[in-house]
Amino acid sequence: MVSYFFKMEGKMSEFEIWSTLNSGLAMNGLFLIGFSFLAWFSGRASVIMHEKGNANLFGKIVVSAFSLTSLWYINMQFSYVSLGISSASHSMAVLKDETGAVSARGQSLIDNFGGSTEVPTFSLINEPAGLILIISLALCLLSGIWMGDSNND
Repeated sequence: MVSYFFKMEGKMSEFEIWSTLNSGLAMNGLFLIGFSFLAWFSGRASVIMHEKGNANLFGKIVVSAFSLTSLWYINMQFSYVSLGISSASHSMAVLKDETGAVSARGQSLIDNFGGSTEVPTFSLINEPAGLILIISLALCLLSGIWMGDSNND
């Protein structure tokens, strides 16, 4: 009975690899929703700072720190998604190496995401589109806090 729940040989089946990937993506999606709300809240605080016009330095620093922290965690979620997909691709490549065959979907995962028997590593440097998104959000939030109006009234 115990061996039914815990595979003693330590090898994952293709179904377990897909299940682990899907549950990880669902969890990352939920975290991304929460951190995106925090980024939205940061944007609202940035707009209030901008409209107030005479916000004190302490308030600007606190809102800036909150904004950058929320963006940090959004970037972390992008990194975890990348690591999860790379890990699933790695696990599929290891399964193929050990058993000699995987399904067409498994082979597609290996081909599309560079699956190899080398263990993937975590990196905070994401794909270019993700980096552009994070940098542009940071510029939008911080410019609203620290820059004045463009009109010269």
